[in-house]
Amino acid sequence: MDWKKIFASRAVTLTLIALATVFAIHVIAQNAEHVRLDMTADDLYSLSDGTLAILEKMREEGVKPIEIKLFFSETAGKTLPRFVKQFITYESYLESLLKELEVAGQGKIKVSFFDPVPDSDEAQDAEEYGLDGKPINQEGDVFFFGLVLETQTGSRDKIEFLWPNQQETVEYEIVKRLHGLIWPTRKRVGVLAGLEVLSEAEDPYMRQVLAAQGRSPRDSWISMQLLQEQYEVSRIDSDTDHISTDEYDLVIVAHPKNLGKRVLWALDEWVQRGGNTLVFVDPYAIEDQPPPNPQNQFAQFQHDPSSSLGPLLAKWGIERREGEVAADLDLAVRRPVRQRAPAEQVIVDLMIDEEKREETLDASHPVLKGLSNLRFFMAGSLVATDGSQEKKDEDEDEDEDEDEDAAGITRTPLITTTAQGGALKMKSGFPEEGTLVFLDMNEPTKLIDRFAPSEEPVVLAYQVQGRLPSLYPEGADLPEETPAPPPGLPPGIQLPPPPPGDETIHKDPVPEQERQPATVLVFADVDFISDLLAFQQTPFGAIAANDNHKVLLNAVDYLFGSEHLMKVRSKATIRRPFTLFDEIEAQADVDVLEREKQLRADVDRFQEELREKQMTTSARNAALFEKQVQDEVDELNRKIRESNAELREIRKQKRAALEGEETFVRVTTLGLTPALVLVLGLGLFFRRRLRDVEARRSNK
Repeated sequence: MDWKKIFASRAVTLTLIALATVFAIHVIAQNAEHVRLDMTADDLYSLSDGTLAILEKMREEGVKPIEIKLFFSETAGKTLPRFVKQFITYESYLESLLKELEVAGQGKIKVSFFDPVPDSDEAQDAEEYGLDGKPINQEGDVFFFGLVLETQTGSRDKIEFLWPNQQETVEYEIVKRLHGLIWPTRKRVGVLAGLEVLSEAEDPYMRQVLAAQGRSPRDSWISMQLLQEQYEVSRIDSDTDHISTDEYDLVIVAHPKNLGKRVLWALDEWVQRGGNTLVFVDPYAIEDQPPPNPQNQFAQFQHDPSSSLGPLLAKWGIERREGEVAADLDLAVRRPVRQRAPAEQVIVDLMIDEEKREETLDASHPVLKGLSNLRFFMAGSLVATDGSQEKKDEDEDEDEDEDEDAAGITRTPLITTTAQGGALKMKSGFPEEGTLVFLDMNEPTKLIDRFAPSEEPVVLAYQVQGRLPSLYPEGADLPEETPAPPPGLPPGIQLPPPPPGDETIHKDPVPEQERQPATVLVFADVDFISDLLAFQQTPFGAIAANDNHKVLLNAVDYLFGSEHLMKVRSKATIRRPFTLFDEIEAQADVDVLEREKQLRADVDRFQEELREKQMTTSARNAALFEKQVQDEVDELNRKIRESNAELREIRKQKRAALEGEETFVRVTTLGLTPALVLVLGLGLFFRRRLRDVEARRSNK
């Protein structure tokens, strides 16, 4: 046998190469089992640092494996071709994400995938797990798309239905349930609120009272419902004089109004003992509406919808400037304010997007990390008033935005307007000449005309840290407890304070050795966590409209110290914004802003003169004067028409600039680029043919 010939043959060579390739693939697979490469721009398929930290903690503590089961009705969903397309893409993403979770868990996570075909055992399991099946036909078939997490001891949690529009937060929702199954201790949150942020239905006595009156209790705010999924959330009596650490781990103060000395003492004592606090004050809260008063139709216009922790905030070195509302042309939401009206810039309705994120958010702070779509409406203006120093040098990047006083208290701006932002003076009441009132919030042009940028950005949120000074350093003499209001009192009714009694309770100051550092987060808007701004209603229920609710959840996690979960939630939003048109529109607004102001002022002046002339015409009966006055009226009408025509021309030019840019992009993308590729291809083709012809000629 001639071995040399055998080994020299092509077949043997190919066989050896194939064997070597298979062996190499096996070796690489064994040694690179946990190696992953995510080529997406936003690392869509990569696990967050918080998730990896929780998995590492599971391994360190020897947690027994947890099984994750994904139910997706692929077979039944094929009868819904249009509707199910989004779900198929989302399911593919989830499958990849769960596999990454399984690999990173290194044996602590086991993932299974099921297709619950109608009348199958898998469909029966999905129903028993409590997943939300959506009916898809008259035969009773249902569409399942849910997830179940189960421990080896039988503990279980689930996501009843997975919506594609919640892709940005699905990793957090999964890991939150995973965390809750392993470490089920629930923190306690106390809520002191001047609004019905928590439903009265949670109180059995109030349920009976409302039922007797034929009324149904309002639901809790959705943001509070999200908190209740993870924490024990309960009300704090507005007349309490003590907030105990045995009952609460964190206090939320939402829209505090008319707080008495007793509850101010309780909050002050809480913070003195190191209690972390989340505060929402507001110059104008949408939800703060007066009860209807048939006897006085105008009472609602005199209602004060503002809130403040004035004395406490001042003691901590923070002030919400009374009567000021934050405004910003660069952040203004463009929307119609009336039915069938064109969209206008509403400069008190502020939207922080990806483009403005770095300028307006302290993006490195755990509460705001990864968030880029926040909306505020009629927010207030916060300023540091005590112990602040000049900002440090620019090379001290970590501390340049913090103020620190001699006592070591730091005040850090978290959210601001842009450098072009400012504040408008507004108050309740009826419209007045030269004064803005809350009724003017739906008059965008009037707001713009009165707006002027401030020297510095307006601060919408502050963090205050340290051993905060007490509002009552010598203790306090508190009045007796106020009698409880009669049951069934309608929301918004403020009873007059009881006459001062002779009995008081003396409270000693917190001993120095018991005082602890505390962290207080102060936001100058409560609306941004309300249902109106943070969520939107769809045929399938409420969904998040922006990242507002994440700020609340992040803040609570941060004050509890749950940094791992917070890092999971703070994944960047999956978006591909096309900012060119926004830049053109913003520049056009800046270019014509002054001219628009002047034209609107001219129109208002002409209309006022016109009303005076018309009154003059009706008062004078002499024919000699009527023609002269009528000529003046006609001239004023002509000026009004010309001014309005110029305003229309300005808007027309702005639209033309956008349409021209859109046409250019469309032609470039759909026409010019393919044409260039075609020309290049033809050029290369003819160049190659020419070379072939020359080569044949040279060979002859």
